[in-house]
Amino acid sequence: MGRSAVKISQRLTTSQQWGAFIALAILFTGLTFSYLVTSQLRQQLLIQQQQLATSLVKDASILLRASLSQDDRISANVILQDWVDQELILSATLYNSTQQPIAEQGLIELGGYDIFWLNQAVTDEEQLIGHLRVAINMSQAYDISQRNAVLLMLSSLMLSVISGLLAYFWGERLLRANQQQLQALDNLYNQGSLKTIDDSAHSQNDQALNNAINGLVRQKQQKIAVKKSFDNFMASPTLSKSSSLTYHHSALLFIEIQGLKELQQQLTATKLSDTLNGYHQLLSQAAKLYNGTVDRYMGDGILIIFGYPDKDPRDASHCLYAAQLFLGLVEELQRTDQQLQQLNFKLSAHWGPVLIAPLEMNQQLQFSLIGDTVHWTAQLAMQSKEMQLLVSQDLVDQLSDAEQILWQPGPSLMDLNASEHETRWLDALPDNAEKLIDRQVKHIMAMKEKA
Repeated sequence: MGRSAVKISQRLTTSQQWGAFIALAILFTGLTFSYLVTSQLRQQLLIQQQQLATSLVKDASILLRASLSQDDRISANVILQDWVDQELILSATLYNSTQQPIAEQGLIELGGYDIFWLNQAVTDEEQLIGHLRVAINMSQAYDISQRNAVLLMLSSLMLSVISGLLAYFWGERLLRANQQQLQALDNLYNQGSLKTIDDSAHSQNDQALNNAINGLVRQKQQKIAVKKSFDNFMASPTLSKSSSLTYHHSALLFIEIQGLKELQQQLTATKLSDTLNGYHQLLSQAAKLYNGTVDRYMGDGILIIFGYPDKDPRDASHCLYAAQLFLGLVEELQRTDQQLQQLNFKLSAHWGPVLIAPLEMNQQLQFSLIGDTVHWTAQLAMQSKEMQLLVSQDLVDQLSDAEQILWQPGPSLMDLNASEHETRWLDALPDNAEKLIDRQVKHIMAMKEKA
């Protein structure tokens, strides 16, 4: 029996189980209450009926005293005939002292009634002269108690049905809220559409769970938005013209970004995206002005290649000019925005063979920059200083106007092959180049303010 109940309950939903449980609990409670109330009511009615009958019988015994003393059967029958109403008093028999009936009135067949027999002694001057035996009708008390029992049981049944339905519909309402919570968690787990739960909670527990889920959703949305911002910031390169691996001697500018994680914790995804997009725009403009192509690099690094796919004799100079232009734009941008002052940039420039590796992404042929030259340029940026450009001697050797540029001695570094490399700090470009870059900075910032 217990196993059958468990199997049946397992086929029901939670709301159905709670509806059935509450309905049965209220029905059982109502039936128990009905039984107790009906029993008490029936007992009180019977007692009242007995007390009333006893009072009437005592009065009748007083009226019958004279008839019984004189053995007057006619007057005794007349009195009993007027006294027996056949509703409360169904029948009455008067006996003398020798137990002989001298008068009798009322119904003879009492099979269909609930009877309470009452014997009342008749005395005259404290001497027993006879007794009166009366049949009291108790059916009315039983009928009243039964009708009340039926009404109470019907009320209990209706209340249990209504309560069960209310519990069921409330459970369905809670189930829909739980389904939203489960759907939100499933979307978080399976990379589905991320939506916060905006419906009002039905309890403090649900509200706490909604807040926790919404926090996870917003955190995931933030991560996705940040990743999208990084992807936009570190934009994919342009299409490659070659579908095979090729080496290309080029100038490389590496920009290492510092403070992104701290800024990410302080800004919303939208604000961070706008900030990164603003810097990406500066990078793109600095690169395009000097025929550079922006490529992404692992970590928080940006790589710009000059001289690919088309070579230019001034690729090395363009690399330095683009670096100075970017630094000038960053200084102008951070001057008016305190939040952006948290970001710092370390730059390095290098010259060498770069392996161009074609990659197919989104049904388009793109390229990736790999090789020792790329790695060494990144290592130079790690040794650089904030808002300064560290230039390798290899790139200096490619400059036609190296003597016109102001340098500061840089550190001597060991490369991957344990070879020592000289470096220089870029102090200042030639006067005409510095003036050109200043005009470019002002022009780009003016265009940015108009936009």
